[in-house]
Amino acid sequence: MVSAVVCQETQSARDFLRSLREEIQCHPGVGHSLLGRMLTDPRTRHDFKILASQHYPLVANFTTYMELLLLRAPSSEAKRWLAKVLVDEYGERSHGDDHAASYRAFMHAAGIAPGSEASYPLHPEVVGFIREHYRICTQEPFLVGLGAVGPGHEWSIPTMFEHVMTGLRKAGFAADDMTYWAMHLDQDADHGAWLEEALVAFCETPEAREQIRRGALLSLKAREQFWWGVLDKISSERTKAMLPGVAPATAGAEDTQPTYADLRQGLEIRVDLGAVSDIL
Repeated sequence: MVSAVVCQETQSARDFLRSLREEIQCHPGVGHSLLGRMLTDPRTRHDFKILASQHYPLVANFTTYMELLLLRAPSSEAKRWLAKVLVDEYGERSHGDDHAASYRAFMHAAGIAPGSEASYPLHPEVVGFIREHYRICTQEPFLVGLGAVGPGHEWSIPTMFEHVMTGLRKAGFAADDMTYWAMHLDQDADHGAWLEEALVAFCETPEAREQIRRGALLSLKAREQFWWGVLDKISSERTKAMLPGVAPATAGAEDTQPTYADLRQGLEIRVDLGAVSDIL
């Protein structure tokens, strides 16, 4: 028989997780104006080409964040959810194509030539997002990292991607072009449910809850800045198209911006196994 104390602790953990879900849904990184106005301020196919060039490095690095965090997990129980999600990321439910491969198909539909996916200059906020998540997953306590790749991603992506798909439809993309986005709506609903069940066991103390919440909010803060970076890229391109001969305020900035290919070559990752939280 389950004791009353255990039931109370489980309910308290679920209350925390319910509150965290609500906080995530209200975060400006999830409801950014670029996303929320897809219906009233339609984006062009060229806008989505720019978005794809900036978003691809996030997609391509997500599994690595999880793999690094898996190395630092303090128990088999802690590893189980990460491993379960990684199987999907590797292509288990997408006909053998990993998620980066599925995203490249979308990029090609948006006008990016095959083989050139990693050759676009990246806005500093894109680079910042990637570096911040590597920092979180290798240097922060395990539960902070779990909060970032767990609630910070799995509970925010369905809402963000619904907005993106609204914009894609308005821009004339076919259903087959949107496979990556639609796939995530299905899979991340499962991931989010799996995650909640896993997190119940990790939310037994105020310290643990604060670490999970902190990780989620660090990720969402970086996500908000990422969307501002994408919007900056789109606005710069629109200015150049609408006002030929008039240099936008960001003129020349791309000359010093690294491509994803550059970033991969220069990225150094050090895993601090000593930072594993001892509260589990």
